[in-house]
Amino acid sequence: MADLGRVALALNSPMPDGPLPTHADDCFGCGTRNPAAVGIALRLSENRIVGELSLDERHQGAPGLAHGGVIAAVLDEACGSVPTSMCVPAVTAKLEVNYAAPAPLHRPLTVSAILDRRAGERKLHIYGWLELDGKLIAEADALFVVVSPDHFFAHGAKAGDIPFFGV
Repeated sequence: MADLGRVALALNSPMPDGPLPTHADDCFGCGTRNPAAVGIALRLSENRIVGELSLDERHQGAPGLAHGGVIAAVLDEACGSVPTSMCVPAVTAKLEVNYAAPAPLHRPLTVSAILDRRAGERKLHIYGWLELDGKLIAEADALFVVVSPDHFFAHGAKAGDIPFFGV
């Protein structure tokens, strides 16, 4: 793993360490029914989100390489799983991605995310990074804001769609 000099804050997650459920079957990041999904298998491990994935031609930018927007989406998915693992409904407010190296297709990648800091009641600053064989591919600083579960219902969620928020 790349030494990124960041320390994870305690998530105080009510979820045990281990695999995280998908948050929506049709999700581009973790969904099992979306044919274009990147298929990240995420887990909670010692105050950190960790996931494995391998990208293919559906995610290509330049020949043989993943599209930069897909890399941003992968980082957003991992970062967004931090508040989910805390059972806190939150949405991306800002995502800044720094690309360090190209991400080749058909290679096992590891994505991780930690809670970097909190600001007030609503702001969660989350740091995420993507690696290939322990080498940094990209990193993200994300700001998530806590919302009411009603936010999701207003946009189409139904009762039972988001059980990790208690609704």
